[in-house]
Formats: sequence, structure tokens, C-alpha cells
Amino acid sequence: MGSLLSALILSLTVLTAMTLGIIAAYGAVTGILHAFAYQSRQRVRATAVLIPSESHAGD
Repeated sequence: MGSLLSALILSLTVLTAMTLGIIAAYGAVTGILHAFAYQSRQRVRATAVLIPSESHAGD
């Protein structure tokens, strides 16, 4: 019975550590992507302007 309890505790510890590691990695990657996405949106912010052309169709 003692070895079964030890195996259960070890399994839960490994599962908890893996889950926390995955959550931490997801949070870190998401944070980095959000940080760089804000900078790239600032840099590429160009509004499209319609400029009348010299050659008009139908003239």
C-alpha cells in the first residue's frame, strides 16, 4: 500500500510540474508576442489615401 501511495504522489507531482511548466511557457510566449505585436503595429501604421489619377476613365 505504501508503494502505491508513493507512486501516486510521484505521478501527481510530475503532472503538476509539467502543467505549471506548460502554463508558464504559454504565458511567456504570449507576452513576448504581444510586446512585439504592439511595436510592429506602431511602425507599419500607414493609412491608405485615395489620390485622384491624371487619367480618368470615360473622358
